[in-house]
Amino acid sequence: MFRWIVSYIVLSHYLQLSYSMTSRIIPRALSEVSTTSPKQFKVAVIGAGAAGLVTARALSSKHGIQVTVLEKNKNVGGVWAYEKSKHRPMYKNLRTNLPKEIMAFREFPFNSDTNVKSPSFVTHKDVQRYLMSYCDKFDLEKLIQFGSQVEQLRICVEHKSSIVEEWPQIELAWVQNGTRHSQTFDAVCVCNGHYAAPSIPTIQGIEYFKGETLHSIEYDDPLDFAGKTVLCIGGRASGADIAREISAHAKKVYLSDSTCPEPLVDGQPHKQGNVLWVPRTEAINRDSTIVFQRCSETPQVDTIIYCTGYDYKFPFINEKSNLELSVVPGERRVSPLYDQLWHAYYPNLTFIGLQHSIVPFPFFELQAEAIVSQWIESSDWKLPNLEERLLSAKQDSNSGGPNGTRIQDTHFLGSFQWNSCLHYAKCAGILDQDLEDYIATNKAIYDDSNRNRKALFPGGDDSYRNMKYIRQDSKRSFQVEIITNDTVSL
Repeated sequence: MFRWIVSYIVLSHYLQLSYSMTSRIIPRALSEVSTTSPKQFKVAVIGAGAAGLVTARALSSKHGIQVTVLEKNKNVGGVWAYEKSKHRPMYKNLRTNLPKEIMAFREFPFNSDTNVKSPSFVTHKDVQRYLMSYCDKFDLEKLIQFGSQVEQLRICVEHKSSIVEEWPQIELAWVQNGTRHSQTFDAVCVCNGHYAAPSIPTIQGIEYFKGETLHSIEYDDPLDFAGKTVLCIGGRASGADIAREISAHAKKVYLSDSTCPEPLVDGQPHKQGNVLWVPRTEAINRDSTIVFQRCSETPQVDTIIYCTGYDYKFPFINEKSNLELSVVPGERRVSPLYDQLWHAYYPNLTFIGLQHSIVPFPFFELQAEAIVSQWIESSDWKLPNLEERLLSAKQDSNSGGPNGTRIQDTHFLGSFQWNSCLHYAKCAGILDQDLEDYIATNKAIYDDSNRNRKALFPGGDDSYRNMKYIRQDSKRSFQVEIITNDTVSL
């Protein structure tokens, strides 16, 4: 398997070095680095999607820190800015699988429509409008340099093998409208998301397949598959939704996923309409037929769509970056990171939004506030010393995620996200009763929505999207209305 490792140095090297020089550690807060005030502190934010916008807001609007946001596209929104050219994973008819009542940033409720009777599950257009409204509300556009493709990040230290005594400056080089720029910053927040590098599994015998293959990032219109037999590999939210859409026009849709339940009666797939739920795809025969685990059916299909997620990619971090960072395709793991947020060696380089299977926007918001707290001393909590950060990063990188099962789940959270939310809030020094109630209400709505979605046949009916949630934060609960006439306009 092809592997890409940027300036790979194993963590044991870090630890050996730090043990031998324990008296020379990176300072734990901006005040220990210099007398620079927050208003003189210069921070670059890479990306103007949801993570980049909320980070810019936390830095600039709240605390007056100088911020430059570098966005490669011509608009805000990141993955939510739909384009038919398919550079982003949004597709024509996408609706969210999370209610807007928990998707919104904490300080900016989701009000993209004025009809209180509309469902909680909105379109990508609604989310994009919401992010644009957020940008306008907090006057963030003045901070953004659109059309800026970051090409190089470099840590400004002469000898990366020695322990430095202060947070080094970070140099960024980028191209904007054909003109090259470079500037040094006191800190950099990487907010470029993790939906740019499609992850495609290795399937034995794929060279024998005679049909079309594509990744879900290339999917847009279900009419393209009219009359065809399609195999969707991966049955999580995107795979199930794409299978559902295609089934309205296709001859037959196979949805292949490891979560396919036992038993398969006589080895036959579970079936609802023309959607067939089958176990993991095992191989492809020489005659181009598909082999599934534990399944006697070996169909011919016209198209395979990989709904298998994405790998992390930071094209501006490379062998010239003077930085140790390991990013291996297929592993879905970035290391060495402290708290999956701060680079363990240089904590003025941060990565917001690496976690997946979360409610993203409010999660990003808490991460951003945790980062800022280390620069303005708004919290009693401070980052630990280098030795502790490296030990924690090594343990986390090898833990197999919160379930302790596999490397690919290092940044998976799911039901574990709420403890992380509380943790980041404590780090930021902002955890109070209202915020605890807010997080608990998010959890209650998330759990209910998740149960409703998972109770349905994947790729089948999606009636859960006709629900309307009404928050009751003081009770850490909610009310639900069922919308009989779907008013959502795609």
